[in-house]
Amino acid sequence: EFQLNTSHVYWNAHVDKANIAAYDYSALLYLSAHGTDFAGGELEFFDDLASRSLVAPQPGLLVAFSSGLENVHRARRLLRGQRFVLALWFTCDPVRAFVDDSLE
Repeated sequence: EFQLNTSHVYWNAHVDKANIAAYDYSALLYLSAHGTDFAGGELEFFDDLASRSLVAPQPGLLVAFSSGLENVHRARRLLRGQRFVLALWFTCDPVRAFVDDSLE
């Protein structure tokens, strides 16, 4: 079952678990380089009202974090070029676990 908010824009701050309740961990694997392939598009974490952390994407960089309210984040607006990233989400819910019967 997919939950889709068609009004969502990627540069709005959000919490992954608020989008899909089963998400426990999130990860981003960057495939393109900030400053070379694109401008803008940094990953921004909102640590609190006065503090923010920025991650400048580089190819091969893996950023993993818990998906709850402790990690409000966004991708800043892209100013130029194309930003390629593989987004992954993980659950600890055994009901939603993938089982490959061919491995048994």
